[in-house]
This record gives sequence, C-alpha cells and structure tokens, in this order.
Amino acid sequence: MLIPRRLIMAAILLIAFLALGFAVTDLPLVAIDRALPAFAGHAVGVALVFTRAGTFIYYVALAALTLLIGSLRRGWFGCALTIIIALLCAWFSSDLFKEFFARARPELWYGLRETSYSYASGHATLSLAFYGGWAYLLARGVAPSWWRTTLIALLLIWVLAIGWSRLALGAHYPTDVLGGYLLGGVWLVLETIAIDRFLARRTAPT
Repeated sequence: MLIPRRLIMAAILLIAFLALGFAVTDLPLVAIDRALPAFAGHAVGVALVFTRAGTFIYYVALAALTLLIGSLRRGWFGCALTIIIALLCAWFSSDLFKEFFARARPELWYGLRETSYSYASGHATLSLAFYGGWAYLLARGVAPSWWRTTLIALLLIWVLAIGWSRLALGAHYPTDVLGGYLLGGVWLVLETIAIDRFLARRTAPT
C-alpha cells in the first residue's frame, strides 16, 4: 500500500528534528548558536508580549474561541477539534522531548527565567501547530479574498514573531527554535490530513 506523501513529509520532519536534537546535545555549539548574543536583549518588552501570548492561559482562551468558531461555522467543528488536539499533542511531545534531550538553557536571560530544558522550543512548536493549523484551515475552508490572505499572513508572521521572542529573551538557542518548528511541523502536517478529510465531508454530496 502506498504511503501518503504527507505522512512521508511528517516522518522526514520528525527525523530532522531528532537528528538536530542529538547533534546539538552531543556536539559543541554550532556557529548559529554561538551567535545568540546578537539576537538576545533587543526589544525585550515586545518579545515579552509575544512570549506571553504563547503561554497556557492564552491557549486555553484560544482553544475555547476555536471551539466556538467551529460550532458556528458549518462543517468546521471537526477541524476545530483537530487544531486543539494537535495543540495538546504538540504540548505533550515538546515536554517529553525536552526531558529526553535535557539540553541546558543559554545563560542569557532577559525578562523571564525558564526552568525547563532547552531543546526544543515549546513556544515555537505550539505556535506552528496551532496558528499554522488555523492558517491552513482558512486557506482551504474559506473562499479567496483579501482578508483571508491578510489573516493567513498575520498568523504566519505571529508564528515567526513568537520564535524570535525566545531568542530576544535569551531563553533558547537558535537551533532550539528551529527544532521547535520542525516538531510543530510534524503536527501541522498531520493536521492538514485531518482538516482536508473534514472539509471533504462537508462538500460531499448527500
């Protein structure tokens, strides 16, 4: 039986995530990680806003809003549940892999001090899984329009801004953020499969 291409893509992203994790925990800092001081300490106030937007209380509120929107728009409830489940899976896997790799955090701290391990960035993982899922749902479930394109662009910029905030606060090495996006990408790809199936049911003839 042929394996769907998106499952292969998810597997490649997971392998890349694991390979990067083993590399950064077993080898000396690579050049991009040694360059962290060039990122850290800039626009700390703005970075704190983006970082705090990636914390538990905000995702609880966003999950509730996601369910509300999914309930109000025909055919979207399954998609909304998919985004929330992917968020929870991303959260659990991020915490699990942090304990597995046990990479020490950078010594630069601005604004907040984290107590968990460094690889990979949970903020990057969760932001791509959640906001990326919403961007995909809008791209597939809403007719093309200027506001759809604008909202998708803003969601993707928000994902990148959250990753940047972790560097600006000195909370993660750049490879931690990259690893977070790789892990978040795994869940995002799996989300797209489920979202497409729910949307196909909505448009299927009865």
